[in-house]
Amino acid sequence: MKTIDAAEVELLDYYLSKGFVSTKNHFVMLRDLTEPIPKFPQPNNITINQWEMSDEQGQQDYLKASAHAFEGNAWSLNHLQWMRDGPGWGTFTAFNEDYIVGSVMIWEINEQRSATENIFVHSDYRKKACITETLNFLKESGKTEATLGVFADKKKAILLYQSLGYRMLKVIVELGLD
Repeated sequence: MKTIDAAEVELLDYYLSKGFVSTKNHFVMLRDLTEPIPKFPQPNNITINQWEMSDEQGQQDYLKASAHAFEGNAWSLNHLQWMRDGPGWGTFTAFNEDYIVGSVMIWEINEQRSATENIFVHSDYRKKACITETLNFLKESGKTEATLGVFADKKKAILLYQSLGYRMLKVIVELGLD
C-alpha cells in the first residue's frame, strides 16, 4: 500500500503505470481554531476527561471501545503504545461511569497545528461535545489549527466535521497492487 497526495499527479501517474490501483481516498480536513467553536451540552450521565491511558487495562478498554465503534477495526496495542510516545499526544475520552463511549485522540504536528484523529463515539452516545471539548483544549493550548483524516466514503462523518467548522485541506489517494 502507498499513500500519495492527490496533487502529486506525476507520482500518481508513475504508480498507476506500475500496476497500482486506487483502493481508497482520504480527505484531510482543517479546522481554524481562531474561529468560534460551537458549544454542545453533554448528557447528564457522560463525563469527558483528558485521559492518558496510563495502564495496560485502560489501553485494552480503549481498544475494545474503538473496535466496537469502528465495526471491528482497531489499532493494535503496540500501535497505541507507539502513538502515546509521540509529541503532544493525549485523548479526550467520554465515559458513562467506567464505560468508554467515545474518544478523540490528539498529537502535535507542529507549533501551530495538532491532529484530532481516531475519533469515535458509540452509536448510543453520538454527540458533538467530545470533539468541541478537544478543540477548545487545543485553542487554549495556543494551537491555531486542527486537522483530521477521514475516509472519503464516510458521508455522515464528513458532514459532522463540516458542521464543526472543518474544511477540506487535501485529498490523499491510497494505492495498492491489484
